[in-house]
Amino acid sequence: MMAGNNPLEKEERTDSVDKREGENTTGGKKGRLPITRRSVLQSTAAFGPVASLANTDGVVESAAATSGDDGSVTVSSPNGNVEATVSLDPSGELNDDLPPGQIATLTVSFEGTTVLDPSPLGITTYMGQFVTSLSLENQSVKTISRDFETVGGDESGTQTLHARISTLTFGSPNGVMNLELVVSNEGIAYRYRLPGEGHVLVDKEVSGFQIPKESTAWLHEYGDHYESLWKEMDVESAGGNFGFPCLFEVADDTYTLITEANVDGNYCASHLSVDVATETEASKSRPDDQDDRDEIIPGNEEIDHDENSTLFELRFAGTYGLPQVIDATLPLATPWRVAIVGDLPTVVESNLVAALNDPSEVEDTSWIEPGIVNWSWWSDGSSPRDFETQKKYVDYAAEQGWEYTLVDRGWRREWMPELVEYANERGVGIIAWMVWYDLDTETKREVILSRLKSWGVSGIKIDYMNADRQDRMQWYDEILESTAKHELLVNFHGSTVPKGRRRTWPHLMTSEAVRGAEAYGWEEMPPSHNLTLPFTRNVVGPMDYTPVTLSSRYEDKPRAAETTLGHELALSVVYQSNLQHFADSVESYRNYPLADQFLSEVAATWDETVFVDGYPAEEITLARRDGEQWFVGSITAGDSRTIKVPLSFLPDGRRYDARIISDTKSGSSLEAQERAVTADATISVRVPEVGGFVVRLSSD
Repeated sequence: MMAGNNPLEKEERTDSVDKREGENTTGGKKGRLPITRRSVLQSTAAFGPVASLANTDGVVESAAATSGDDGSVTVSSPNGNVEATVSLDPSGELNDDLPPGQIATLTVSFEGTTVLDPSPLGITTYMGQFVTSLSLENQSVKTISRDFETVGGDESGTQTLHARISTLTFGSPNGVMNLELVVSNEGIAYRYRLPGEGHVLVDKEVSGFQIPKESTAWLHEYGDHYESLWKEMDVESAGGNFGFPCLFEVADDTYTLITEANVDGNYCASHLSVDVATETEASKSRPDDQDDRDEIIPGNEEIDHDENSTLFELRFAGTYGLPQVIDATLPLATPWRVAIVGDLPTVVESNLVAALNDPSEVEDTSWIEPGIVNWSWWSDGSSPRDFETQKKYVDYAAEQGWEYTLVDRGWRREWMPELVEYANERGVGIIAWMVWYDLDTETKREVILSRLKSWGVSGIKIDYMNADRQDRMQWYDEILESTAKHELLVNFHGSTVPKGRRRTWPHLMTSEAVRGAEAYGWEEMPPSHNLTLPFTRNVVGPMDYTPVTLSSRYEDKPRAAETTLGHELALSVVYQSNLQHFADSVESYRNYPLADQFLSEVAATWDETVFVDGYPAEEITLARRDGEQWFVGSITAGDSRTIKVPLSFLPDGRRYDARIISDTKSGSSLEAQERAVTADATISVRVPEVGGFVVRLSSD
């Protein structure tokens, strides 16, 4: 997050208010904070040169922000559905462990329903804390309708962020802290800006998310590989450390998904933690000494964390149980703290995380081609060492029309150039596995990446990073810059969860950060886990789950899958990855001709995605468009049922041929049926326990 490099650059208008001069000019009710020349200049400085602000929608709405009689500031989204209120409240009302004084809090609502109760804001540094003794000195607000570009994903090409952006300037005995608050039609995000120059050591953020009681949560235990199981629980029973993203149902059909965005080498990645009053195994997982650093930071001795079972507090990455101290450069902009807000379609279809990242650093993206990948390691771990086996997978990829073959750990330098040539002659690119520490210096990167490029390799799968610390975030910056220079696609395995970097570095095709199909070999994989991922992990970025492992159901597997063939096949549509790795063997796919054919037709990226129906951990149906054709994928956990798919997402007045592939009654194979449909039709499919199905809708 370099100063002046702001991803939110297209301004519609700016409304600014200053506490010293008397009248609100934002179109809302009368307040105490009018526009001044100084405050307009401050707002412009925070968001880059005026000349860079362009391409707006030209609509000026009233009530962009309002100031309450108590000094609070409320900012609403352009469509009015989301409201965020920043207040200064007594610290003791929120957290008994905070010293006396005023603390800034954030409250968020969706269509009148509170999504976040008053939640703490603030940041502490070695030059002092910006948590208590704050006073709101200035506020500005502007409305934007800004286009942004991504390569691949759920919705390719140009997308638009509709939002209002408020900058609130807080004074304190230790200087100035700016809070930037984005309130969009699909949620909110905020970050802190500290002015100045030189270095700053950041000890912690007092950022937290106070979830309403009685909420339901879908969470996974934090680990820097992000491969734990997703589980459903009551929010008041949660305790311990949880990885991003975290999903909460706060009321009927009202949800929030909490995560972070635009994390780079000037900071570390973070996660959430909940302290609980009762001593449980979950609460024991947090080391007792995690906040001992407070006592060596002047002014921070009393800023600790309270036992509050519904306050999810931000925690920095760390080592040996101690959180990291961030060594950053002033002026500093922290990562965005993000809450996607709304109904399930809003959450599942959201691209807010990508929208909050910096624009692309790659000018020419013509070489960046997403695609389907086959892969021999899952079915035979020793196979990457065998040249003839890799040729067989290349031949199958060419036969299927797939773009790539991944050669995993064990490939040999002696034959890799020959394999690349063999593959390229057949229209197939090669992705080569690498371990991250072979690329951890500039010299190593230049030597190895140059060699791979000279062979004609299309991309690399980089493994075993398994860290969220600042130094690893710096490495991510360096490797993405280097691979862009050499025009190599990137798949991060054993990685942090996506933070939206794919917008800045569009050759970042996918990341693992999930317990995926490889876990069928040795770990628990309940169907409810599969049914949680589309509502959580896959929302924040492409997910390298390596799906469609039809042979995972065989009893000779150490942990056979509980899912059906139809369920496994439907993952090719339900899960999105710009490099979509189909993990099973050539023989397995050929054993199921209906699956074999469907996988030759399905896409890796999509022009449009529509959430049809579903509920976390139970059921989901998605419709995705690839050009003129549509694909539907539906998976379930639990008992057999009939799934109904209204086809209202199709254009009116157009006839489509629907081909439905589902489980047979015995569950031992797949069957297909075909029918002609239009937008006013509904497809009904009976699925067995933990079943699923796919539909291809094509039109002449």
